[in-house]
Amino acid sequence: MSDPKPTPALDDTLAASDPRTDPAVPRDRPSRDMFSTDLASETLAGRYELLALLGSGGMGAVYKARDIALGEIVAVKVLRADLSADPAMIARFRQEVKLARRVTHANVARTFDIGEHGPHKFLTMELIVGSSLAALMRRDGSLPVDRVVEIASGITAGLGAAHAAGVIHRDLKPDNVLLGDDGRVVITDFGIARVVDPAQHEAVKTIGTPLGTPAYMAPEQVEGSPDIDARADLYALGAMLYELLTGVRAWQGDSVFWIASRRLIEPPPDPRVLCPDLPTEAAEVVLRCMARAKEDRFQCAAEVAAALAAISSSRTAHGSPSAPSTPPPAPVKSIAVLPFRNGGPPSDDYLADGLTDDLIDVLSMTPGLRVCGRGLVMARASGARDPRAIGRDLGVTAVVEGTLRRADDRLRVNARVLSVENGFQLWAKRLDREGGAYFEMNDEVARAVAEALTCKVEQAPREPLTDPVALDLYLRARHEYYKYWRENVILAIELFEQALVRAPNDPMILAGYAMALARRTGQDDSTDVHAEGARRAAERALALAPDSSLARVALAQARVLSGKSVGAAREVRAVLDRQPTHADALDLSARLLVDADRPAEAIRRFELALENEPNVVTANYEIARIHALLGDAAAADAFFGEEPGEPGLSNIYWLHRCRAALWLSDFERARAWRADLEQRPGVHPGNLMMLRALTGDPPTTEQLMGLLQIASAGTLLLRRRGFYAQIVCEFAAWFGRPDVALAALETADAGLFFDALWIDRCPTLAPIKDTPRFLAVRSRVLSRAADVRRGLGVD
Repeated sequence: MSDPKPTPALDDTLAASDPRTDPAVPRDRPSRDMFSTDLASETLAGRYELLALLGSGGMGAVYKARDIALGEIVAVKVLRADLSADPAMIARFRQEVKLARRVTHANVARTFDIGEHGPHKFLTMELIVGSSLAALMRRDGSLPVDRVVEIASGITAGLGAAHAAGVIHRDLKPDNVLLGDDGRVVITDFGIARVVDPAQHEAVKTIGTPLGTPAYMAPEQVEGSPDIDARADLYALGAMLYELLTGVRAWQGDSVFWIASRRLIEPPPDPRVLCPDLPTEAAEVVLRCMARAKEDRFQCAAEVAAALAAISSSRTAHGSPSAPSTPPPAPVKSIAVLPFRNGGPPSDDYLADGLTDDLIDVLSMTPGLRVCGRGLVMARASGARDPRAIGRDLGVTAVVEGTLRRADDRLRVNARVLSVENGFQLWAKRLDREGGAYFEMNDEVARAVAEALTCKVEQAPREPLTDPVALDLYLRARHEYYKYWRENVILAIELFEQALVRAPNDPMILAGYAMALARRTGQDDSTDVHAEGARRAAERALALAPDSSLARVALAQARVLSGKSVGAAREVRAVLDRQPTHADALDLSARLLVDADRPAEAIRRFELALENEPNVVTANYEIARIHALLGDAAAADAFFGEEPGEPGLSNIYWLHRCRAALWLSDFERARAWRADLEQRPGVHPGNLMMLRALTGDPPTTEQLMGLLQIASAGTLLLRRRGFYAQIVCEFAAWFGRPDVALAALETADAGLFFDALWIDRCPTLAPIKDTPRFLAVRSRVLSRAADVRRGLGVD
């Protein structure tokens, strides 16, 4: 798994769309006083005509190009300009060509030649029409066993050919595996490969520092061992298999150092912890590939290939359906929308923020376009930074930037699209609009941006909001909503209500209002007033605009809180089918999946939500809760992190911390926490009661029954009733009061809870698990969880 707040990786370094249909990069260039243009000509060395920017990586940019001499389409990898003068980098670049040319195999990308163009060094290679394995994993998460075996078999065949030629890759990862439209699985990028004697396991002595990608590095690479051999590549293959089968990375943590070092002190994680139904033979392949000592791993790629073949044979013999080959996803272009700069008074900053956010939302619904989340962009775009530098930090291929100025009721916007690697300006335009046509202008910008990247916006043009005051109130409300905190959400609701007075039937305002009411409901122990208001506003918005993602998510949230989780699952699935990076939809679907006992897929969706909107702040606590239930204290700690400063969020943090401490028997730290929190004002009494219970002061039966009565109160929404009853149940069971625990469990059942992960994994429930009352509730919970999974389209 990636860092809790991951930075997106580049997709499709060498993958491209069909060269017969993909248009060339526009020939217009920005003036040199605006940008530094590294490549002065579209034709490199008088032979390779650049057609399109495919992507950029650690060493340079990759272009689709036409070989004029042969009339063929190739990929051209150009070394970054700042590295071209570095002799060590040039040597590494040449090494990549020399080593890759030693390997001739269908599962290894062919490298043709190396050349120079002025100060630039480049190599030419086979263009793989398709997409990266990383893109497939981001799209689908975990894959069926048969598809994993199919992909792994191709990787293993390529590794076997490379190792036979004496080449060790040393940086095998999903980004360096391409899935061709022709069905090929192709290994690429031998930038840090080294030569070994193919007859031996001893590597040529290289350097004593670790090379590779931390998530996939073998323990000996982490230690900086000079003796790296083919078994390091097999370890990386095992880490990839773990991720393909579970949907999350094998090694998790809050820093690169922690991710890399855990494999030195812990055994490899068993994928069956997250996927209990995984075939034993598949899990054993993963665990043997990832063995701490290389002597305990498979000793060559051929042994892995044989083990993979045995999995296929076993599944066929037992009648397991052979999954059809999954077609590779369409090539993905990546882009970041930088915050539009306000050229007017500071009081208009909200307008620039609103149009930026809206443009991100529209572009994020564009197939084949990966749009960097607003939170990641905002964190890097402060100050007067070069847009290309921001784009490089974010790992995108292009950036959108713009300025705006409002005069009276007229708005002027200047916008453009830049290639990150070399500053090519792909599109630029000045637009002027009056009052209610601001979003109509944004739609025009979105269409132009998508076309510049050979994509197509699917959202239908919106009707302009003709009341400029209502539009202004809407933008102010949206600005407050994305600040997340309780006071901001309350203000957002007030502003939305003022806008609705002027435009009561505008679906955009209704959807925003519904979303704010739904968020407000989740922030307090409120009655169903806000949830009911969110439902009504969302349904009105959907009647007026059936494609409104915000309205569907708001409706889903209201349904969850009211115990209608299957209907919520269907709504959120409809949003993600159309807009896969919608942060609120990802977050809500992940919460449903946690309870529905699909922890690996839940973690993947939480991480995607955080990538697109870091203000989904409690997602990290939910991931920590999953790890605590699964018994992984180190991973739980990593995701809990430090206590937040905001009081409301602090109470949520301690609520999850206390429950996790009970599950993990973390009583020593609970004593320290209690000593601290008892001295503070404003700590939630429920959290203090849990800490006291964890440290030797258990609640009385009367107190537990009192809490259960509160959990049964009609003023609480069904979802909250179930949640509070679960807490009473686990503490009562732990303190040896089974009658109270079972009564609490039945109260949660009356709240239609479906937390299958908790009912099967919570360790404190052991004393009541064999009772008929428990088993009856469990049966209903598992049935509801299965219904929710079907609603989400997750088996």
